Amino acid sequence: MDIVYSTQRYKSKYYFCENTTAMGFLDIILGLLLLYGLYKGIRNGLFIELASIIALVAGIYGAIHFSYYAGDYLSQNMNWEERYINTAAFVITFIAIVIAVHFAAKLLTKVASMAMLGLLNRIAGGIFGVVKVAVILGALLIFFERVNQSTGLVEKDRMEDSVLYEPIKKIGEFVFSKVLRPHNDADDKNRQHEGKIVVEAIKPDRSGKLGNLRYKAIDTHVLLRL
Repeated sequence: MDIVYSTQRYKSKYYFCENTTAMGFLDIILGLLLLYGLYKGIRNGLFIELASIIALVAGIYGAIHFSYYAGDYLSQNMNWEERYINTAAFVITFIAIVIAVHFAAKLLTKVASMAMLGLLNRIAGGIFGVVKVAVILGALLIFFERVNQSTGLVEKDRMEDSVLYEPIKKIGEFVFSKVLRPHNDADDKNRQHEGKIVVEAIKPDRSGKLGNLRYKAIDTHVLLRL
């Protein structure tokens, strides 16, 4: 009886140690990454940290919508194929926007230092750096949890024992819930209703003439949809 009890006690102790070690290691990794975000944010300052995100978004948006300027210039001065011109125009526009945003951020950083706001800029940069890393880690943890539900790589109890796992994951869920809005059927019904109003407004009368336009299209995309 004593042998069985001691064996069970040893197994439970071994499982507890293994569980604690695994989740303790995860907390150490997450904590080090958050500290790295804090260090980098303090070192770069708020303006540089913001520029790293704004440059990426603005670069992609600008390259998609305004790369035709560079494309026109390349087509007039380079004897290239169209696909190469389009690719080069996209890359050139993207790089130009990224460089411009970073240059503006460095200029604002110098202005803040001259205005005796350098310390405030670095503190705000450190906070923003931690939040940025937390959002990225939260997205990775959300993806890992979905994969883990189908594969069962890590037991759920082990993830719940982690100190940083749930808080960081909730940060990612909060950000993505604001950025990626779920599809709403009510919006489609309102758009369909707006479309019917426009149709009734321009419907001709029995004499073949257009009736009185008593309604206005609220949204431009309604006309495109019609």
